[in-house]
Amino acid sequence: MGSRTHRRFARLRKLLLGSVLLAAPTITFAAFTMTETVTPSVGTVLGGASSRQFTLNTDDTVTGADAVDYLFGAVHGELNLNKTQGPADVNIVAENITTSGGLTVNAIPCSWRAEAQTACDGAGIDRTAQGNRTLHVGVDFTTSQTHSGGDTASVSFDITVTFL
Repeated sequence: MGSRTHRRFARLRKLLLGSVLLAAPTITFAAFTMTETVTPSVGTVLGGASSRQFTLNTDDTVTGADAVDYLFGAVHGELNLNKTQGPADVNIVAENITTSGGLTVNAIPCSWRAEAQTACDGAGIDRTAQGNRTLHVGVDFTTSQTHSGGDTASVSFDITVTFL
C-alpha cells in the first residue's frame, strides 16, 4: 500500500435475514471517530426460489423482481464518521465479504453523505472526510438456494478506512 496509513476502524457485522446480532461500537483514533448508528439488516425472507437478485439500497428501499413478496423489514446500515482536525482524503472499502444461508453477494453499495450510491467493495470509494459525515451501506445479493418463509441467512463484511 506504499505510504498509505491503513487502519481498520470498524467491522460492519452480520447483515442477517430475520435478526440482528450486534451492538453499535464507537471506534476512535486521533481526531477521527466512526460509530455504527444503524445496524444493517436484510430483514426476513418470506420465501422464494433460488437465483433471485435483490438490492437493499442505501435509502432503505429493496429492489428486485417481486422483492416485496420475498423480503420484509430491510434496513440499510449507517455509520457516522467524524473528522475533527481538518479534512483528510480517505478510501472507504467493504472487504472480507462472507455469507451463509444461501446468499451470493454481487456488490456492497455505499452512499457518502447525500451522494448517489456506488459500489464500495473492490477498489472502494475515495472521499474527503471533514466534520460529521454519514456513510449509508446496503447489499446487492442473489439467493443461491430456495428459501422457505422465515429462513435466516447472513452477509458479513468489514468497512476499512484508509487515509490517502
